[in-house]
Amino acid sequence: MELTVQLHMHTTESRGTRIVTDSIINPKQAVDIAKKNGINAIAITEHNTTSTYSKIKDYAEKNGILLIKGIEINTIDGHLIGLDVDLDIEKKVSRFMTALETKDLIKDFGGEVYIPHTFDIRNAGIGVKIKEINGIVEVFNPLNIFKFEDKYADFVAKKLSRPRAVGADAHLPKMINMCLTLVDCEPDAESILNAIKKGNVKFKNCRHLTLKEMKELSLERVTNSYDFIKHKIKTGWEVDMGYMLLANKPMIKNLENLTLNMGMKTKNSKIWDFVIYVSYFLATIYSKNSKRKFDKFISTL
Repeated sequence: MELTVQLHMHTTESRGTRIVTDSIINPKQAVDIAKKNGINAIAITEHNTTSTYSKIKDYAEKNGILLIKGIEINTIDGHLIGLDVDLDIEKKVSRFMTALETKDLIKDFGGEVYIPHTFDIRNAGIGVKIKEINGIVEVFNPLNIFKFEDKYADFVAKKLSRPRAVGADAHLPKMINMCLTLVDCEPDAESILNAIKKGNVKFKNCRHLTLKEMKELSLERVTNSYDFIKHKIKTGWEVDMGYMLLANKPMIKNLENLTLNMGMKTKNSKIWDFVIYVSYFLATIYSKNSKRKFDKFISTL
């Protein structure tokens, strides 16, 4: 039978890298939306935790949705996802693991390696390390708004003969019905992943988020993390990327405070339009540098 599968999504149980609210999707809401849209199976891949699975497994079964065990692990080389993995893997996760160590850990706990947003411009993907990591490659992600990221992932997956899939990396309810992988197999996690590895896949509803949707996502995450962000502005952001050095400069911190306070008065404030366009401008510059780096890698294949 043909199954429609969402392989990459987050709920309110997940925690973001820089701000506490990673997603605004309630776990049970994820099941409801999947059922409404005719999605047969979902993998909820929270950052560094498998806690959601046990909380909604029964609810998913009751609503006819296959819940695939999943986790997105933050490694020092970028993110890797474990699918159909033993839930106890969470106890062994460390933020200081390399991608290779994480790949081995996923395998040790009976899971399949899924490589998300490989060429993400923020280095949230494993990038050139994909040569060393065998797994299912995510070849379309709605958050890769500069598009070359997905083009390169698809090219590399084909070049290295890796299985391909798509995932929504859903953080907003509307995203659950985006980037769906279709497989023809029995309705269980092992069969779904085997079908993907054999290349028996089709893709559906693949598109990138618009700037308006990026603004909506950013706004929801910021407003739900207000106290946390105020604390970070005061105490300093973790410098995990070069541009975060700028975020900790006194003048920029004053601007962050001003923007946050003005924006929190109303979600319709024009300050949010200003923030998203400035962010997009800076990301465009950063994406060009990332693309040049990845271009060199692509040329070696």
